[in-house]
This record gives sequence, C-alpha cells and structure tokens, in this order.
Amino acid sequence: MNTLKTWRGKTVAVATSLMASGAAFATDHSVAIGAAGTDGSTNVEAAVVVILTLAAVVTGVGIVYKLLTSK
Repeated sequence: MNTLKTWRGKTVAVATSLMASGAAFATDHSVAIGAAGTDGSTNVEAAVVVILTLAAVVTGVGIVYKLLTSK
C-alpha cells in the first residue's frame, strides 16, 4: 500500500512540509535587533541633548532679560 494514499500518510506529509517551510523562514534577526537598539540609544541621547540645550538657552535668555529690565 502506498503511504501517501492513506489519510495518515497525507497528514504526515503535509505536516512535514509545513515544518520544513517554517524552518526555512526562521532567519537570524539578531543583527537587525542590535542595530535597532543602537539607533534607539542614539535617538534618546540626541533628545536629551536637545532638551538640555533648550533649557540652557531659555535660562540664559531669562537671566539676560532680568538684568536688562532691573532698575
């Protein structure tokens, strides 16, 4: 009896092919994940620098304004 003609044989053949195709699509994404982590850290650092610079400029402008308007 041919194995693929039985219901069990067909089920096993389909399951085996699905597992094989799933393993083929399972690629290593660790490099992409690491790059995304590095990009995220860079963006956070840039945002912190911008916020600190803005706070320094606003404080400096406030100090200059108070010195110029004081009597």
